[in-house]
Amino acid sequence: MKKFYLTVFAAITFLVSQFATAQQSNNSKYQIGQKVEAYNVGWYKATVIEIGSGDYAGYIKVHYDDYSSASDQYLAANNIRLPKSAATENYGTGPRKGRYTILSYGRGNPLTLGYFDLNNGKYTYYDAGINPIGKGTYLYDAGSKQVVWQSGPLKDYGATAGFKVEREGKTHSIRLKYTTYGFNSTDSKN
Repeated sequence: MKKFYLTVFAAITFLVSQFATAQQSNNSKYQIGQKVEAYNVGWYKATVIEIGSGDYAGYIKVHYDDYSSASDQYLAANNIRLPKSAATENYGTGPRKGRYTILSYGRGNPLTLGYFDLNNGKYTYYDAGINPIGKGTYLYDAGSKQVVWQSGPLKDYGATAGFKVEREGKTHSIRLKYTTYGFNSTDSKN
């Protein structure tokens, strides 16, 4: 009987090791510290911070770049991909003309603070009800990838704002404050 239990134990140990090896091979595409893109409503730049095990086997924990650790989360491997080539991210021309939605990210869902329209060095700023608040001027500095608010109400957010091209050029984002961004996306109706 003792030999039977040892054989069963050996078989179970073998199966567990094979399962663990399969799980590792499923996740071997990603390593801790690796830069990836993670899907959460849209594709965002992220960093792998943990390979899931136990109840999280088959999942990968990511930290979203430019967000607090409160946003870290486990995702299935099919919601993570290797970053696309930066060649599609054209920073030379600056933020595209059109409507940007201002979203503030705190706790919970993002809050829409208002909108602004960019048009060849000039902008119009609107409240959340799309009522005009004011107008101003801006410049784009391609070297530093920053929008410089020269005048008007957006200058209250700070004299400069970081600019990013994301999702293969579909989204242009302008960081107004630490948790406040203006987004212009080719797949939105704004």
